[in-house]
Amino acid sequence: MAKIEVVFTKSKKKINYGSKAIMWWTGKPYSHVACGIQVSDWGKNYFQASEGKINYEHEPYFLEKHEIVRRYELEIPKEIERTLKKRFYQSSGLVYGTLQNLGIVYVDMVKYLFGKTIDNPWKKGENCSEFMYVDLIQVLIADMNEYNKDTIKPHEIEDIILSRLMEYVNN
Repeated sequence: MAKIEVVFTKSKKKINYGSKAIMWWTGKPYSHVACGIQVSDWGKNYFQASEGKINYEHEPYFLEKHEIVRRYELEIPKEIERTLKKRFYQSSGLVYGTLQNLGIVYVDMVKYLFGKTIDNPWKKGENCSEFMYVDLIQVLIADMNEYNKDTIKPHEIEDIILSRLMEYVNN
C-alpha cells in the first residue's frame, strides 16, 4: 500500500482575491485542493492546478503559498499510486482554466435565479477541482460520474472523499 494526501488550502499570498472570492462563494474555509505524493526519499510534491497551469511543487515551496485547512491521508494500492504519479506528471504544464471558474459562478447563478441547469460555457483548461476529479477521484472510483468536471468545486471533492472514499481515508 502507498499513502497520498489530499489537502484543502487557502492562499497565504498578500494579494489573494481569487482565494477569498472562492471561499466567499462556496462558504467554505478553503479555496483550493491539491494532492501530495511522496517522491522517493526526496520529500513530498503537491500536484495542483494553480498559477496558470497544472504543476507540482516540493512541499516547502507549496507551504510558503498555501495554508492547509483540511488534510486527508489516503492509503491506496501501489499500482494505483503509480498510475496517479504518471497521470499527474503527464498533465504537468497543461493550461489552468481561469475562465472555467467564472463559468462555475455563471452556472450557479443561472441555477439559483432560474432553476435551470446549464453547461459551463468556458471549458478550456482545468482548475484544481477538475484536475483532482479527473486525475485522482475517477482513478480511485472507476464509475464516478456524478459530477460535471467543468463545474465541480473543491468542497465537492471533499464530499466525495467523505462519502465514497472512506475505505482509503486514514485520517
